[in-house]
Amino acid sequence: MADARVTIDGGIASDPRFNTTNSGKRVANIRVLAGRSKPDGNGGWEQLSTTAYDVSFWAEHADLASALNPERGSKVTVTGTITGVEKYDGQNGESLSVKVNGDGLRVYPKRDQQQGGGNFGGQQSQQNTQQGNFQQGGQQQAQQSSGWGQNPGAADEPPF
Repeated sequence: MADARVTIDGGIASDPRFNTTNSGKRVANIRVLAGRSKPDGNGGWEQLSTTAYDVSFWAEHADLASALNPERGSKVTVTGTITGVEKYDGQNGESLSVKVNGDGLRVYPKRDQQQGGGNFGGQQSQQNTQQGNFQQGGQQQAQQSSGWGQNPGAADEPPF
């Protein structure tokens, strides 16, 4: 039975870490928080659930993730394979942490930035665009910078 594939839409919770193991393998570790929320009726949001995803990108995927310069607070879409699930009982109730071996990453530009964001795809990267996509065995996808990340309903999106 194959491992479970996931696509995670969320926000980077802490600064990503880029390291090399003692055996020389490159790794990028990114913690992504995703969950559900609803309007609270007072102009804010009520958080219904949150799940933490600890995503590891290895070798060339780590290099590609590093090239995107993801940072805390960035909205991202991550694809990968679940490698483990941990449940914790804490002061505020139960929490869930999911370990993911990542093979795809899209970093969305922040709302206050005209440039930035990006993604990468397939066996090649696209250097002349500001956005792209990477996924194992996927095809390069580029978006025109004039329309990408400019969502007219963006004020209605829940915060991460």
